[in-house]
Amino acid sequence: MPKKISEVFGVAEEDPKKKGVFNGFIDLDSKFYVDPHLLESTKVPELGNSYLNFKTHFTKIVHLLKATKSSSDRFFRAAHKQLIFPELPFVSLGYSTEGTSGSGIGSGIALNLTNTAWEIIQAGITDPVIFELVGLIEENIGADRISDMAIHIILLDLLKYSEQVAKKLNLNTCRAKARGTEFLLPAIPGSNRPTVLIPYEILNDLPVANGWDDIDRVCAHNLDLRNRVNEIIGDSWKDEAGKRRRITKRELKYILLDHPEVLQDLVEQYKRNPPKKYDFDKDPSGQLIWHDIAREYVNLYPLILGIDKVTPENILQLVLKICRHFKVLVEDNGLSVHFWDESKKLRNERFAQLLFFGIADAYCGAHNLDLNREPNAGRGPVDFKISRGYDARVNVEIKYTSNNISSGYEKQLPIYDAAERTQYSIFLIIRTTESIKALEELIKFRKTQVANGKRAPEIFVVDGRIFPSASKVK
Repeated sequence: MPKKISEVFGVAEEDPKKKGVFNGFIDLDSKFYVDPHLLESTKVPELGNSYLNFKTHFTKIVHLLKATKSSSDRFFRAAHKQLIFPELPFVSLGYSTEGTSGSGIGSGIALNLTNTAWEIIQAGITDPVIFELVGLIEENIGADRISDMAIHIILLDLLKYSEQVAKKLNLNTCRAKARGTEFLLPAIPGSNRPTVLIPYEILNDLPVANGWDDIDRVCAHNLDLRNRVNEIIGDSWKDEAGKRRRITKRELKYILLDHPEVLQDLVEQYKRNPPKKYDFDKDPSGQLIWHDIAREYVNLYPLILGIDKVTPENILQLVLKICRHFKVLVEDNGLSVHFWDESKKLRNERFAQLLFFGIADAYCGAHNLDLNREPNAGRGPVDFKISRGYDARVNVEIKYTSNNISSGYEKQLPIYDAAERTQYSIFLIIRTTESIKALEELIKFRKTQVANGKRAPEIFVVDGRIFPSASKVK
């Protein structure tokens, strides 16, 4: 089972919380991001000037681009240089023991961003806050890269914060130097690698702005602005069936640049809209509580796998036994309720993947089996790889029926299987919809594959819907 920072440093789970520290998992990627909008209102003393530093960085870029006459002059080149954010050696919201850094922004992406910013400024929008919203319209810029930009700019503030927390909690430390200043930073025991702690009050689980679908949230559901954009889009953005098709970032960019008054209004609405903080106590997206839920269910419902030795011949049956047990936990022992938050909204598919991972990992650990999550394999990650030696592997891909299950089955797993040289694959589908048409078609597709002598992953279905209790059924 993955360990939280508190466990690795040997302190009580409440200790980081009292200091406002995000108590994330070691070596498990986080989907929380540093939200620049939240920096403006932070109460963390060491971060008192962080938003000003963030804003000042981009104000300088705006001034450079206002003076730019061509993309080859020195002002443009200077702005481009200011938008390159190299990977940092010891900052990651995944807190890897191997020192994983963020994704950073290289010269190519920075050049595209510089050109976009120049176009925006030429359209008369000169507020540096536009860089907080650039994820709306710039391809290859998402929440992770905006977060990385923020971390890069406020790094020294975060290091001061980490140093103070380490001192107050008496954590294991090591000396590290950054930008000419030496710090005594928390270090994961045994690795002597510096760890940067992040206050949870500047983190969010949603992108600041990651495309057309985020406009409502950016503008606090401002109906007037939404209607104005809809009028601009008009019927030309509808498909043959008359339904509005998904608008790409590139298309939205040209819409807003052609109507700078709308873009200016968007900026003003964003600035007036107070940022919505993530509720870490309730953890609605389930990014942290899956760990506690998994431990609770493993303790309540232990599983004896009943094997003496794992072989290439029996590993598939072993993993299927874990899947069957997971199915019982979901359908008969109430685990299904956790797929949904308090408002009965379906949690992200990642929550279900992590929950299965936590439960399966505990059962595998008891039988000396390796369970690795999301190994890098060719074109992309497989959700799980359970193995005992090189010749006995099973990939488990987990999908909701509310997502595109056919795409995952037909395209992803065969590619991953080839890259990982996996013997077996299981497509564990969690039913979250009333309609099962897509599921029936997928099962039919698999039967056809098998009949034609082709390799086809196993399909395992778990009903994740919530049903009324027996006492409420009439």
